[in-house]
Amino acid sequence: GDDNTQKAVLTVEHLLTILPPIMPRHFSIASSPSASILEIQSVDGFSLELCVAVVKGVTPHGRSYTGLCSGYLSRLLPVKTGTLPIRLWVRPGSFGRLPLQPKSPPAVHGQYFETPIMCIGAGTGVAPLRALILERDAVSSMNKSHTFSAEENGAQMHDAVDNILVFGCRKKRADFYYEQEWNDLSRRHSLRPLIAFSRDQYHKMYVQRVAREADDGTLIAKHILENEGAVYIAGGAKMAHCVKDEIIECLAETLPGGERDAKIVMRKLARAGRFSVEAWS
Repeated sequence: GDDNTQKAVLTVEHLLTILPPIMPRHFSIASSPSASILEIQSVDGFSLELCVAVVKGVTPHGRSYTGLCSGYLSRLLPVKTGTLPIRLWVRPGSFGRLPLQPKSPPAVHGQYFETPIMCIGAGTGVAPLRALILERDAVSSMNKSHTFSAEENGAQMHDAVDNILVFGCRKKRADFYYEQEWNDLSRRHSLRPLIAFSRDQYHKMYVQRVAREADDGTLIAKHILENEGAVYIAGGAKMAHCVKDEIIECLAETLPGGERDAKIVMRKLARAGRFSVEAWS
């Protein structure tokens, strides 16, 4: 019979008007402007660094895929002149109140800042934590009189250090990001690194356990209650939740009001900008 049905042809142009735009990807900056300026000895500009893991997986139908944005970034080749074909913008992050006030009166050695910080993160969550640590290290380095005696014993060094990093990854030889930098900062007594490798031993070790057990279980409570330190957490939402619970438990064991007082302390820290979380699922 006659078929009077009109057939429409879907062109590429029409298809592109129907498809939604690609959503932007948000990456935490992993570098410090002050450290960059010190390195290149110029105030005309500074570099930005990212720490991006290439997303790879297999769909329920067995098709392998690579992350659109992370895969694109991994395929870019460095250029000496000109610009890379990347559109980006900088927006405020979660860690906007980094304490940079020096001690008054200045310390003869050891801690330079009034407020020590503890950074806790896993995987690429180390990116914004690296930025915080490098910024504080650069600021303290600008003070030429600030030195640390290498003859101080280990316990004194731990008490005096400005920055503590609790970092977790699966395997030391696979994803221990910035290992050499942490070692260099540790030798200069600017950082105390505490590392958790979850798959390098039979029993899995995670950042919350490393932080909880450090210094015979006293590190967290001493850092927050005695040293009036700040805490920054970055990484997966599940990890961040576990770390916060661990901090509350540690404080509850020390405070007379237990968990109730611990949660009050955490709320005060957050309001004062001394407790911040940057997490994603």
